[in-house]
Order: sequence, then C-alpha cells, then structure tokens
Amino acid sequence: MTRQAPTMSARVLRSLATVIVAGLAGLAIHSMLMLAKDAFGILPRFRPYEDFQRLLGAWTGEQLGGLVPYLTGAMIWGFLYARLHAYLPGRSFWAKGLGFALIAWGVMSTGFFLLAGHGILGLRLGYGLWPAAFMFPMLATFSLALSFTHSRMWAK
Repeated sequence: MTRQAPTMSARVLRSLATVIVAGLAGLAIHSMLMLAKDAFGILPRFRPYEDFQRLLGAWTGEQLGGLVPYLTGAMIWGFLYARLHAYLPGRSFWAKGLGFALIAWGVMSTGFFLLAGHGILGLRLGYGLWPAAFMFPMLATFSLALSFTHSRMWAK
C-alpha cells in the first residue's frame, strides 16, 4: 500500500494551523515576558501593544479591541516566519528562530518605532537604547517559541 501525498487543501489547512498554533505559542511566551516587564516597572513608557493598537486604530479610523494587537501580531509574525522558514540560516529551530528574531528586531526597532513616533531604535522614549535592546530578547523568545512549534508541527 502506497502513501498518498496530501492534497492541496490538506497542505493549506496544515499551513494555516501551523501559523496559528506557532503564532499563539510565541504570543503566550511574549505576553508572559511583557507582564513581567510591567510588574517589575521596567521601561514603563515602552508599551508596544498600546502603540500597535493606536496605529491600527489610526489606519482603520476606529478604536479596536484590546486583543487585536496581540492576535494580529501573532498571526502576522507566524505567517512571515512560515514563509521565511526555508530561507532562514541554519538547520535547527534555534538557528532559524534567532535568525528570524534578528530580522524581526530590525523591522521593529526601525519601522515600528518610527511609525509609533518613538524615533529610530525608540530613542524618543527617553531611555536611550534600552527599548531597542530590551526588544531583542523579547523577540528572540517569541521567535524561538514560534520556530520550535513550527518545526515540530512540520516534522510530522
């Protein structure tokens, strides 16, 4: 008995499930770190989720729910990771996750900070390079959770 290749719709569903599960896994880890940041009073004016919600509201012309930035970010980053997975350096989830974290950090510390009005690397927040420096380990943990989950789901 031969094993059949998955149909196109099965591959699409598997890809979608991987993006959602991996994005939510990364989001869970990242959310815990943001809660710890807030609990310890680290960089109190550095509020990326509120900034993202404000940007989304400005672009759509309405106030969006508080969960939208979390879920949108998880889905966007999950989708981007899935699209870039084969092109990221290394073979292990560690290498791919850290490679993706560097890309995400570059995008966020320049593009996102500029769009949010915080200047390049978040310098207008008044904390020097700390927001950009703090963002890398946050994105690295998110990306490693994303990479680990993605790698395990596609290994089957």
